[in-house]
Amino acid sequence: MKKMKINGAFLNANRAWIFLIAVMIVGVFTPKFYTAYNIKAITGNNTLFIWLACGFTICMIAGNMDLTVQYCSTFAALICLGTHSRQKWPWLVCILVAVLMGVVVGMINGLLVTRLKISAFIATLGMQFILRGLMYLYAPDEQSIGRDMTANEFLNDKLIGFLPFSTYFLICLVAVLIVWVFLRQTRTGRNVYMIGGNIETAWLAGVKSDRITILTFVISSVLCALGGALNGIFSGAANISMGEKGISPLMIGMTATIIGGTDTSGGSGSVLNTFITMIALAFLKGIFKKTEMQVLVISIIMILCIAYETIAAFRRSKILGMRPNLRNEYLREKGKA
Repeated sequence: MKKMKINGAFLNANRAWIFLIAVMIVGVFTPKFYTAYNIKAITGNNTLFIWLACGFTICMIAGNMDLTVQYCSTFAALICLGTHSRQKWPWLVCILVAVLMGVVVGMINGLLVTRLKISAFIATLGMQFILRGLMYLYAPDEQSIGRDMTANEFLNDKLIGFLPFSTYFLICLVAVLIVWVFLRQTRTGRNVYMIGGNIETAWLAGVKSDRITILTFVISSVLCALGGALNGIFSGAANISMGEKGISPLMIGMTATIIGGTDTSGGSGSVLNTFITMIALAFLKGIFKKTEMQVLVISIIMILCIAYETIAAFRRSKILGMRPNLRNEYLREKGKA
């Protein structure tokens, strides 16, 4: 029976879970932290960030960045509640319209990156400002759209009585699991990792990298749009500055992605680890009430993760540089064993 080695690589691979356990231990010493009401409030109020972080993770695994996640979700919330309050459309139709907007945004981002060969950072940064402008056009004089509480109670209530989680959070959990299974168990999902790891190798293997890249942007935008629309219903209203109190939602999503172990250059990562990290960040925000402390602690953790990955990558490249046939040596040794 093989013994499990606990070394730097093991700790790094499981850092999302270690981070969550550490935060939960700190929570034990926080008065009235582990109450059903508090857990339900913390997870529900941070569910939007989970949607954004998972969308961002998918694009980063493919070797790209999607900076539109925050504004795509906000615009979706405005559209969803706006069509319901103005046109009196049913909630399901309003959500579908918001998701359709996400599909369009994702398609445009993907086409800008694949067809026009614009850097994903520049393309999505530009789209971010376009979405911001469209939001001001859609709601020019309104501080808040909607203020409808008819569906608010459903998303706020507990779907499963003995679990201290809102329906909104559980819907998000199901979406995360679906995306995780898609990336791990389907050929298309594995191709996402392949183009992120080495796009030239993926092309030589017959992978249609442009289609996969567009698909990742579409999935990212759809997740953000769906999360934003549901968050608008969950909150009972939507406004242009939705979710911007304290740390930027985009920054929280990016931080959860990096701490969760997604390689910033692409090719590796997990939406499940991002989800676990986001839960830990949500609990951390619940423990440290002051925004200043939240920013300080989260920034230190992210810098440590990036520093470890940078040093580890340098050491790997140094070893391969000294012994270019290292893989063949390893295979020969394995064959002898």
